[in-house]
Amino acid sequence: MTTPGTPHDALFKCLVEDPERAGVLIREQLPADIIEMLSDAPPVPVDATFIDGRLRETRGDRLFEVRLKDGAQALIYVIMEHKSTPDPRTPIQMLGYMARIWDRYAGPGGDKAHALPPIIPLVIYHGRSPWTVATSVQDCLEGDLHLRPELAGFRYLLRDIGRIDDDRLSRRTDLRSVLLALKYGPRETASDEILIGILTDLPNGSLLEQQVIHYILSVFKTLTIDMWRDIVIAAKPDREGEMVSLAAQEWFNQGLREGELRGTALGEARGEARGEARGEARGEARGEIRGLAEALTQILETRFGPVDTALRKSLNQMPAETLRRLLARAISASSLDAVFDD
Repeated sequence: MTTPGTPHDALFKCLVEDPERAGVLIREQLPADIIEMLSDAPPVPVDATFIDGRLRETRGDRLFEVRLKDGAQALIYVIMEHKSTPDPRTPIQMLGYMARIWDRYAGPGGDKAHALPPIIPLVIYHGRSPWTVATSVQDCLEGDLHLRPELAGFRYLLRDIGRIDDDRLSRRTDLRSVLLALKYGPRETASDEILIGILTDLPNGSLLEQQVIHYILSVFKTLTIDMWRDIVIAAKPDREGEMVSLAAQEWFNQGLREGELRGTALGEARGEARGEARGEARGEARGEIRGLAEALTQILETRFGPVDTALRKSLNQMPAETLRRLLARAISASSLDAVFDD
């Protein structure tokens, strides 16, 4: 499996890792006439990395083998489309992905090309704008409309979860929590009530819960430290300390990543402008310090309350090595003074 390229992609892949959960998701999204043909056996995940290596940059995808009631095999190709607006090339891309899947199943010499499994393509969309793109290449063709019935057009199934009522996203609580997060993620904001509901229905200590928390802290830009504390207390009061620690660790990791990126970008810009290698080194070091200082500030405010201006200024003047040591302390220290006790 490819490494998830975005928070949306990572959360979707975590959602469908469990075959039973994936089976419920698929059955809730497919039309009734197709569900009627499926057997009760759970879907079997199949490696889909061969379809398009670039897919991870804009979508999450999963390929499943399923059994029909008559014993035949079929494939369900599920894509989570998380671009902010619909891509008009989707019908063409889906047809190309289906062709690659069939080519793989046909075998190197095409020996099995006469008995290919049917593919049910399902697009689950959660962008901000409504889906306005055709669901079949046939609907994209220009010319005499009387020709269209004579032309084969492979249609994909679309579920736009952004236009589905929150309480109708799924009958299963953990599935509904993930779909709620994905529904509001592109908007980068959600009410406290929604976030409380998402956390409440997630199984305690599960990988899915950790992934959803990672997703919330990564994409919900309006979430403040005080909001997170209040949400955790309302959703899972007996796990307040653990949940705050998870958030602190997440912000710590984000700060390190942002520091590395900012440092590299700033260093390259200065190095190119001045033509000096030391400009790049200085920029990289300064960017890392800023990222570490921001991460430390977030953790301190999460655990101990607002950080005053003087302390913020002091953090931005500390060496990177000192900031790393303080970050490690801040995650488990009992008080603000204990972080800076030496």
